[in-house]
Amino acid sequence: FTKVVGAGIHTLSNITSHNIHSSGIVTATKFDGPFDNLNVTGITTFAGSVSIGGTLTYEDVTNIDSVGLVTARDGIFLPDGKIAKFGNTAADPDLEIYHGGTNSIIKNSTGRLYIGANDITVSNRLLNETKATFNNNASVDLYYNGTKRFETTDTGAIVTGILTATNGLDAIG
Repeated sequence: FTKVVGAGIHTLSNITSHNIHSSGIVTATKFDGPFDNLNVTGITTFAGSVSIGGTLTYEDVTNIDSVGLVTARDGIFLPDGKIAKFGNTAADPDLEIYHGGTNSIIKNSTGRLYIGANDITVSNRLLNETKATFNNNASVDLYYNGTKRFETTDTGAIVTGILTATNGLDAIG
């Protein structure tokens, strides 16, 4: 140990060693890996960027900036008033989805909002009463209190019940 002087290790030279065991504090200006396993207990602060090549598992994180795919195993939860924003910028998003405490809102600020499916059913929140159905290559049906009242057909429309016209009615044919 030519680099051990007095009560410590001489700091003006490099030391190459294996298996350093310490029961106290080790202070270093740089760690150079690779590390097979690095276990840290307590708070760890990184002043610069952190790069993860594999899977990062974490809990109680407040901000995440991901360049790639994000997988949420137990779903995504946003409290009332928090907005999921898509497209353009966070200050001026193209699409917003949120719950304002009373109403749920889907807001599109550019072009059309497309909902694509072979068949679409609009129901009450319990999914036990149909409000409207959009059938693929077929009818559009509107319901009142669970009863179909309006249906489009290949030749026009069918109204079930009384049809009231408040400003006249023209019938051709």
